[in-house]
Amino acid sequence: MALLHYPMTNRKGEPITTAVTNLDIHDIARSARTFGMKKYFILTPIDMQHELVGRILRHWRSPESQAYHPDRVEALSLVHLVHSFDEIKSTIQAEQGEEPEVVLTDARSAPNSVSYADYRRELSDPGRKKPALVVFGTGWGISEAFYPEVHRRLVPVYGPEGEEGYNHLSVRSAVAIILDRLLGK
Repeated sequence: MALLHYPMTNRKGEPITTAVTNLDIHDIARSARTFGMKKYFILTPIDMQHELVGRILRHWRSPESQAYHPDRVEALSLVHLVHSFDEIKSTIQAEQGEEPEVVLTDARSAPNSVSYADYRRELSDPGRKKPALVVFGTGWGISEAFYPEVHRRLVPVYGPEGEEGYNHLSVRSAVAIILDRLLGK
């Protein structure tokens, strides 16, 4: 799975790069580990963000953290910080033998989106060989500039009010819900 901080949009629809947050690093890593993700990529092209995330990861991967928080250290071992989406694809291709199917999550509905139940069945097919990469965004959503990378889109997560109701989950909450729908028991 991947959490993109670029290319995102702001509330006006303009392209931006969002900031990595400390909570997203920990909490999403814990969800990734809980649901059996092989890797959790965090993408930001900003070097200062890499320095910040690197300091946070060094802290949580230290011998002291290993002694006091071994579960968190285990979860954070899944985190891979990258500058570009090409780095993610090439890492997966090197490890899996082919590029991944890129599956976009979005709070906005789109034509031909696949349901969680249908995609869950596809993922559990014993004959499936192609790796899947579930992509999450930040800010006000992933920029349309990223769409050429996308092979599939999942339907949005809606609350009890449905498509017309309030729909602005934190990415941490959306990740946990979506991973549970796709991989939970």
